[in-house]
Amino acid sequence: MLWMVMLVLFLAGCGASHPSDTAAGQELAEDSTVQKGSYTYRTEEIWCDNNGNRIYGIAYIPDTQEEKKPLVIFAHELGNTHAAGIPYAERLAEAGCGAYVFDFCGGTVGGGNRSSGSNVGMSVLTEVTDLEAVLETAATWDFVDPRRIVLLGGSQGGAVTALTGCRHPDRIAGMILMYPALNIAEDVHREFASLDSIPAEYDMFGGWIRVGRNYAADVWDVDFYGELSQYQGQVLLLHGDRDTTVDRSYSERAAEALPNGEYHVISGGGHEFYGAPFEEAVTLILAYMDRISAASHSPADGAQAPDPETLSLLLGDTPVNVAWEENESVQALRELCARRPLVIEMSMYGGFEQVGSIGQSLPRNDRQTVTGAGDIVLYSGSQIVVFYGSNSWAYTRLGHITDQDAAGMEALLGHGDIRITLRMEGNNE
Repeated sequence: MLWMVMLVLFLAGCGASHPSDTAAGQELAEDSTVQKGSYTYRTEEIWCDNNGNRIYGIAYIPDTQEEKKPLVIFAHELGNTHAAGIPYAERLAEAGCGAYVFDFCGGTVGGGNRSSGSNVGMSVLTEVTDLEAVLETAATWDFVDPRRIVLLGGSQGGAVTALTGCRHPDRIAGMILMYPALNIAEDVHREFASLDSIPAEYDMFGGWIRVGRNYAADVWDVDFYGELSQYQGQVLLLHGDRDTTVDRSYSERAAEALPNGEYHVISGGGHEFYGAPFEEAVTLILAYMDRISAASHSPADGAQAPDPETLSLLLGDTPVNVAWEENESVQALRELCARRPLVIEMSMYGGFEQVGSIGQSLPRNDRQTVTGAGDIVLYSGSQIVVFYGSNSWAYTRLGHITDQDAAGMEALLGHGDIRITLRMEGNNE
């Protein structure tokens, strides 16, 4: 049987150490080693500092062959603690990604928060400084690849993530926003007629949590959507269709503002994800992290030219950057193209697929996963190459197109046919 290549396009990793910390600059206490999924992982407590406020967190470190691993930093919701991020951290670690969950300095209802600070002193912008502190030092941890640090936040933690990521785009590889509370600024303006009318302290949500004046004052002039519109990186945006706390329209507006946003409505998801909605969210998050990891290995603008062992892709006459996987399928594709360039006439099918024949059987090792923008996969069927929309299927990952704004992409996403060429650099016959 002949197998096919499917190229999938969908439009769509703590602050400075406390003075009492170890000489290495962090307090580390190994807790456990766990085996649940594909990888074992260990957990370590890491205490950090934000201008004298101590931040408590736990790192989830997978036992992969990579010395430097991708890292996802989880920012919890208002009222929660680091514990809200543990289910995500466990699944990420099992999949080979590092994760760090921590307590903001304030912002928790009930017990469980081990960081310094109080609810009365907390605001979205104080939490931004907490996350900035975590982000700064996480990049120095010996197990972290600083090119692959992703911020993940839920609700108020999502709003904090959005501001932090937008203000430090050169320090992150991307953001994941879950039901982000981008309504906070509007809510504050509805609550108070002016800055002068904000009291020193006040209750929110019927006394559920008591906050200080700075909670409202700090976000009075914040333009979440204006900041999101300037962020050029990849953003995964998830919102449940049963969320009664933050209306889905706020995420829809964010999806429109983001230059490179991928928006998914989670069926049955409320404000926080459990059960099937959690599983759907995790599937999308892991697929997103696959793409981030692949993109981090591609050459940056101005980098030196690829060596002759590099497999290249042209859309029409336009070369595009691809981060190829290292597996037997890609190696077989390299060997095929080393003999001669592979020219494939693509035809539009179904509005989102570009289909063409590769004319060659390739080895495969299928996995069930969700495709995303720019993914290249080996797909079974009648010897075709497919550019596809969003899909969840069993396939072998080959690579990811990393420069989706390049000339020629619009033609690919349109309804006309196109020619692609796969070739090894130096083989230009």
